Amino acid sequence: MIFNVLTKANRGGKTSSRAFGLDLVRAFAIFCVIAGHFFSLHTAFRTTPMAGISMTIQSVAQSVFAAGVPLFIMLTGYLNINKTLSRKYYSGIWRVLIAYVFFCIVTLLFRHFYAGDQISILTAVKKILNFSAFPYGWYIEMWIGLFLLVPFINILYKGIATRRHKMFFIIILSFITFLPTFTNRYGLHVLPEFWRDCYPLTFYIVGAYIREYTPHICRWLLLSVILAIGIIPPVFSMIVMPGHTQISILGDCFGVFGALSAIAIFLMMYDLECGKRIVTNSIYWISLLSLDMYLCCYIFDSMIYPWFKSHYFVDQASFGIYFFIIVPIIFVGSFALSLVKRMLFSAPGLVRYR
Repeated sequence: MIFNVLTKANRGGKTSSRAFGLDLVRAFAIFCVIAGHFFSLHTAFRTTPMAGISMTIQSVAQSVFAAGVPLFIMLTGYLNINKTLSRKYYSGIWRVLIAYVFFCIVTLLFRHFYAGDQISILTAVKKILNFSAFPYGWYIEMWIGLFLLVPFINILYKGIATRRHKMFFIIILSFITFLPTFTNRYGLHVLPEFWRDCYPLTFYIVGAYIREYTPHICRWLLLSVILAIGIIPPVFSMIVMPGHTQISILGDCFGVFGALSAIAIFLMMYDLECGKRIVTNSIYWISLLSLDMYLCCYIFDSMIYPWFKSHYFVDQASFGIYFFIIVPIIFVGSFALSLVKRMLFSAPGLVRYR
C-alpha cells in the first residue's frame, strides 16, 4: 500500500540496508497509478473502437498499469504482517492523515484559484472529511480501515497453522472477492458477490503469504502470464466484435485475472537486487515519496490533460503517443511537489520523518 509500506529509512541518506526489490515494486506501483489514470479517467480509451496496433498496445499497457492499487496493498501485507496491537503501531496513522489533510488543502486552493471552483471554508472541511477534495481520496478512506484492522488480521493469519491451510484461505478469499467481479457481469449473477468489495483483505493476505514463504517462480513464466492477460481482451474484441470498444472479457484489476496479473508483477520484482547506486537511490526516493505523489498527482492531471487534449487530441489511437509525454510530466511534477513538501515538513518543529 502507498502509506504503510516504507521500511525504516536509514539516517544520513544511506539506503544500503533497504530491500531494492520492495522499493522497486513501490516505485512501479506509483507509476502504474499515474499511468493508469491516462486510460481510465482522462482519455477516451474506453470509448474508442478497439482496432489497430496503437489501441492494442494501449490495451496491454492499461492491463499492466491497472495493477497499481493491488501492488500497494500486497506490499502492506508483506511489510506489516508482524505488526501487533500497540500504541506505537497506531501512532503511525498520523503521518498519513497529516499528509492527506495537507494535500487536501493544497488541492482545494488549486481548485478555487486555478480551476474556478467556488469552495468555502465549510465546504472545504466537508470535502476533507468525506474524502472528496480530489477524486482519488477513496483510497485513503479504504486505507484507514485496513490500517486499523491490520493487527487483528495478523492474529487471524498467524492463527492458521499450516501452509496448506493458508493457501486454502487465500483460495476461499479469492472465491468471494476476485471471482464474482469476473463472473457477475452483463446481467449475470452466478456467484455470491456480497464480499467482493473486501478485495483489500485478499491482497493483504497474499502479500503476507509471499513474505512468509518467499515463493520463486520463473520470471519468463510470470511475464508470459502478464502479457497473455493483457493481449487477450483486445484480440478477442477485434475478432469477435470488430469496430466495437474493447470487451473486458477477463474483467478488471480486482477480478481474478487482474489479481493474477498483479501478483505476477509483484513476484517478478519483490526479490530483485541491484548493485548500481544511482539506480537504487533513484528508486529509493520515488518509493519514499510515493504517498505524497499519489496525493498530489490530481493537481497535475487537472492541468496537463485538458491542455494536451485541447491542442493535440484527434482520436485515441493517435493521441496514445502522447502517453510518453503526459505521464512523465505528471510523474516528475508530482515527485517535485512531494519533495518540496518533504523539505517543508522536515523543518524544525514540523512533522518528523523517520
